[in-house]
Amino acid sequence: MKIGGLQKISLIDYFGKTCAVIFTQGCNFRCPYCHNPELVYPEHFTESIPFERVYEFLKTRTGLLDGVVFSGGEPTLQEDLIDRIQDVRSLGYAIKLDTNGSNPDTLSEVLPYLDYVAMDIKAPMGDKYARVCGLPVDDYDIRVSMFLIKASKIKHEFRTTFDKDLLENADIIKIKNLIGKSKFNLQKCAY
Repeated sequence: MKIGGLQKISLIDYFGKTCAVIFTQGCNFRCPYCHNPELVYPEHFTESIPFERVYEFLKTRTGLLDGVVFSGGEPTLQEDLIDRIQDVRSLGYAIKLDTNGSNPDTLSEVLPYLDYVAMDIKAPMGDKYARVCGLPVDDYDIRVSMFLIKASKIKHEFRTTFDKDLLENADIIKIKNLIGKSKFNLQKCAY
């Protein structure tokens, strides 16, 4: 696993739990408002933190932290994601995954080992999705990921970053209609 950062404690990344956050390197989207460009653009990557070092740290925090969040970048791009999730889960931690939903095959493999999933919905389905992501996106994969998450009965939320230069109020209504009764968080763009 290519780990670009470790936040040793967070009170906001996993609702109701104290957690650590593992930030993976690499993303297949290029959203203009991304707040983690050092995890997205290879030219900004620092030397990866060995998973063994993260694992040893997490062993010292059992009983003190409730959970671990795998975030990014995009964690589902990591070939060994399921192994690392199982390793951390074996320590007794609740596991949350933050994802953009672009890799439903990997998502379906890891879902049985998760306690919570947060998936970003970048825009309504169609051409606007690719415009917001900065690259072509197969919205079929996004829809499949949404279906998998909803069908899993795992606690979850969908979230959208509202950038007024890219989205309109009507887009948010379309997104809400798409996700139905699932929890939805509208995040203000911070750039």
